[in-house]
Amino acid sequence: FAYVNNVPERGRAMKYGNSPPLVPAPTQDQQVRLRDLDRRIAALRDSLGKRNRAIEKAQAQWERSLLDAEPIYSGPSRALEAAFPFEELGNLKEVGGKVSLCPGRLGQAAAFDGAVHLEAGDIAKFDIEDPFTISAWVYSETTPDGSIASRMAENPKGRGYGVHLNQGKVHVHLTSDWTTDAIRVETGEALAPNRWYSLAVTYTGSRMAEGVRVYIDGKRARLNVQLDTLYRPFRNAGQKFAEPFRIGGGAGPGRRFRGRIDDVRVYSRVLSEQEISALAVGESLNTIARRAKSNRTQSEELQLRWYFLERAAPAGLRVAWSRLVALEQEKDRLERSFPTVMVMAESETPKDTFLLNRGAYDKPGEKVQPGTPAVLPPLPAGAPNNRLGFARWIVDPANPLTARVVVNRFWQMHFGTGLVKTVEDFGVQGEWPSHPELLDWLATEFVRSGWDVKALQKLIVTSAAYRQSSEATRDLLQRDPENRLLARGPRFRLPAEMIRDQALFVSGLLAEKIGGPSVKPYQPPDLWKETSMQDMEYEQSRGPDLYRRSLYTFWKRTIAPPMMINFDAAMRETCVVREARTNTPLQALNLMNDVTFVEAARFLGQRMIKEGGSTHDSRLRFGFRLVTGRWPAKSEEEILRGNLEYHLEYFSQDPKRAAAYLRQGDSPADPKLDPRELSAYGAVGSLLLNLDEAVTKE
Repeated sequence: FAYVNNVPERGRAMKYGNSPPLVPAPTQDQQVRLRDLDRRIAALRDSLGKRNRAIEKAQAQWERSLLDAEPIYSGPSRALEAAFPFEELGNLKEVGGKVSLCPGRLGQAAAFDGAVHLEAGDIAKFDIEDPFTISAWVYSETTPDGSIASRMAENPKGRGYGVHLNQGKVHVHLTSDWTTDAIRVETGEALAPNRWYSLAVTYTGSRMAEGVRVYIDGKRARLNVQLDTLYRPFRNAGQKFAEPFRIGGGAGPGRRFRGRIDDVRVYSRVLSEQEISALAVGESLNTIARRAKSNRTQSEELQLRWYFLERAAPAGLRVAWSRLVALEQEKDRLERSFPTVMVMAESETPKDTFLLNRGAYDKPGEKVQPGTPAVLPPLPAGAPNNRLGFARWIVDPANPLTARVVVNRFWQMHFGTGLVKTVEDFGVQGEWPSHPELLDWLATEFVRSGWDVKALQKLIVTSAAYRQSSEATRDLLQRDPENRLLARGPRFRLPAEMIRDQALFVSGLLAEKIGGPSVKPYQPPDLWKETSMQDMEYEQSRGPDLYRRSLYTFWKRTIAPPMMINFDAAMRETCVVREARTNTPLQALNLMNDVTFVEAARFLGQRMIKEGGSTHDSRLRFGFRLVTGRWPAKSEEEILRGNLEYHLEYFSQDPKRAAAYLRQGDSPADPKLDPRELSAYGAVGSLLLNLDEAVTKE
């Protein structure tokens, strides 16, 4: 317990997306695109590198032209959302009075008197998962206080984000609720009055305080985390920001800035430390150009090079540079679109762990240390005493437990019951294995094969025990009703997911696409509304997404898909490794009337007509074999034929019945087929999908 207790989890689920910490998990297509972009970016960089001598010669000539030119100020331009150099106010709106322009660090600056601020409108629409960078030059004649830049409600506890000064310290707030749902950090060092500072704040979009960095004069500042519980967006889906982007204000009248602000820049990406250092140079390109090359810093050199390639280089170089910038922006967008996977991380400071009396978290007992049970082998030699070492111990060939637990679960999957019936409990309260030597042998074979899961499946399903007939005599049923002695082959009802997927497959409807987001197949109308406090709407999927494998079905924790629950699927509120199996009338009603199975029956009937031959008998035999995997007996053929004849007559008597039946489900029927005949075959398809053999493994 101490191993897994040492993780920096908040103990609170993320309603809006995955809970951090996260790692990117790009799809195969995205990985291919990323490799292609990396290749093209590397090729362009290599091409520019080979032209470096020509670039330096052209740049030196351009630098000489700067000596007598008007001052030029510059910075990184990629993903620049907005820039306010304050040479003039332009479209900025003054609120609370007049903002004057005065000498700044880079030309002119805006002067704020503690009562006024500027509004820039609907820009920088960042939310909790959006990366960004905000930079500015700041000067205060008194202890620095007030908002530098923000987009949050006009009260101290408002929603949104902002960069503020408080008693000289830089504060960064990303807030949905001030006390319970926010990131709030402050710098350890305070800014002094009567001098200019270059400030830059970056945020990765991670929803964690560790994703925030503050740079003062190009150097990363030490941060104190005041709150790290952000999980809700600043605004709901489709909702617009009510507040404009403000400079010198935001988060209430008490946060108005007093002093000067210059060169505010907003980027929709995280700038590198190299780029932030360049922003902190604080001099015009002309001044840098007058300096001998040997006396320039790397940041000054970069300032000159970036501006030259972007705006002053010969046309061919500018085109190559713009292509490189465009490719890097495309790579940024691609990486931001990657799906994420939740992972665990180790806490920097080990947590104290206690034995919980009867499992109650508020009744700690004896303090415990990370370690493995004494009855099992110790950690592998050289393994660290943390989760990594614990993970290596779990799969160590010397560990006798892991392989036995794993092979027992696979045995349960194929036979319905594990060699140890209590698959979830191998402890003192678990059941003794029915075949201890078989369990041991399978476990050692599994380890010997290199933990090869496919090889283990093949070993089980090709065994004589598995390939036996599942028929049982009365005597066997009395002596061994659960087949623990393996005197016959396995026989049990299929899991809920397999029942649905099989119906879709034999009907030809199954969409076999792999991967992608969850989908929402058919569900009774207004079920979510009736069982949730927020009148949530269930937006049913359309097209192929209706027919994806059940693995991809969207699963709302408090309202599971009804069909799955009818067939005993686990609710997923807790970890379950052994599902119950029941046999209820509701299951039969589900198979007969659920639109999923009615539509599957329709298309199974359509397959019987189109693929089963030209006679009723051949079509019925074809359909029966599709569903059961065997040819029907003569007596079964007679039943199927009688059922078909009955429904042919039934639908022929009233064509409206056929039309109504064929409207079940979103997929339209083949208009070339007789609707009465198609409906009759659909009814036979329903009969086949309701057979015991269709829902039972035997």
